[in-house]
Amino acid sequence: MRRKSIAYPYLALGLILFCWVSLPKSFSDRARSFTVASFTPVWKWGTKLFLDSSKRANETELSRLSLENQNLRTQIETVCEWLLSDGKIGEQWELYRKISQEQNHSPDGHWRSFFERRASHLRKNLQKQMMSIPAQVIYRDPTSWSSSLWVNAGEEENEALGTEVIAKNSPVVLGASLVGVVDFVGRKQSRIRLITDSGLAPSVRAVRGAVQNRELAALLQTVSSRLETREDLFSSSEEKELFLTRVAQLKSKVNFGWEDGYLAKGELHGSSAPFWRSRGQTLKGIGFNYDYPDEEGSARELRTGRPVGAYSGAVPILKEGDLLVTSGLDGVFPPGLLVGTVDWVGPLKEGNYAYEIEAKPCTPHLNDLQTVFILPSLSSE
Repeated sequence: MRRKSIAYPYLALGLILFCWVSLPKSFSDRARSFTVASFTPVWKWGTKLFLDSSKRANETELSRLSLENQNLRTQIETVCEWLLSDGKIGEQWELYRKISQEQNHSPDGHWRSFFERRASHLRKNLQKQMMSIPAQVIYRDPTSWSSSLWVNAGEEENEALGTEVIAKNSPVVLGASLVGVVDFVGRKQSRIRLITDSGLAPSVRAVRGAVQNRELAALLQTVSSRLETREDLFSSSEEKELFLTRVAQLKSKVNFGWEDGYLAKGELHGSSAPFWRSRGQTLKGIGFNYDYPDEEGSARELRTGRPVGAYSGAVPILKEGDLLVTSGLDGVFPPGLLVGTVDWVGPLKEGNYAYEIEAKPCTPHLNDLQTVFILPSLSSE
């Protein structure tokens, strides 16, 4: 009889666990959203406490000032991200204006079609970015650090705007770079699935040429803007001026022509590694080939890169340094968003029909995101 009485709690616990894992996904998502909203103040305090632990003094006043300093730094970083995002949107508007002018003055049918596609993609992306909602990261679980995070924007923002911007499958960006996609929308917070999560697989294609150069020029401009206010990184004003001059010279050497090579297409996915055992931010790519013709050109042979049916014009369909942008074929992300840069191309084995690659995300400091921008979903169109 005593053994039976001991078994009852275990049976009850097993029944509770069975019922818990059998709950509908919608209910569990709502429960997680409520938990995150309740736990956010504690998480913020704990994060700041951990970040400042090595610098805290024993005095209460010094500890308070340290926390205030951390808050101010976070706010400054957020404002910087907003300003940089506005600057990048302005650059894209200027690019759209130039492309439209080239389209109107181009007598060649091929170039006119090319400029029409680029202008269409830019116009749609700009329209979405002008409707984007900035959101701050409020919680990030260490056990799923590379998979998801929570932000302080949800259905209340949609109601305030009178339109649905934040919805399931809304793309999330930082500047023109892809961060992830909205996975769940609550009243005051939303969950973002990151591109480093293994369950998110955006369709991308390799781009080589003008788009690649413009992305490099934008990075150089960002570096120059950030370093202008960092006197502590240089031993003298002359050293700082020399470095900024060299960055400006390097930017001036970047070719801003219109020639683009839109080549191999495939899918990317992450590794979903937790923060404390993360294998880095490497993205894995599968299925990269150019077997079918599209609006960007004819199909190309896998090994030689030569257009099918032609005897010249061989170009590698993939190589290290290629820029990867969304193709729009997945129906979730609009075409033209920056995703990553090819870091490694796997050897093509006998019988393989596609390349495997590794890439680095274009989004900077994915492990330390503070602010992101949520775009309207494609389904809202």
